[in-house]
Amino acid sequence: MVESEWVRCRAWLIPAMEDTTEPDVLLNLRSGHAQLWPGERSAFVTQCVIDPKRMHVWLAGGDMRELLSMIPGMAAWGRSMGCEWASVNGRRGWARILKRFGFEERDDGEIWKALG
Repeated sequence: MVESEWVRCRAWLIPAMEDTTEPDVLLNLRSGHAQLWPGERSAFVTQCVIDPKRMHVWLAGGDMRELLSMIPGMAAWGRSMGCEWASVNGRRGWARILKRFGFEERDDGEIWKALG
């Protein structure tokens, strides 16, 4: 399933790959170290990070409205996996948009939200 969904979603996610490559993303998806959240017109790739325990949004792209509608479900999944935080690093516009979902920008430029 990862392969077919990746093929369908890759055009939305490739523009977000500044510090990684497509083979690296696929390796992480296949091994279970990353999760693909496909929508109809957009997608996220997340990773569970150990210290501190958080769900990190690694890549995102596509239709902004659809991406925003996916956040509550992703947060619920993160909580069910024991994640205490959600984090995002990306363009500055994300901080402004995600503020209404309870995210706050930190000094290092990442955007965090407590999931508890």
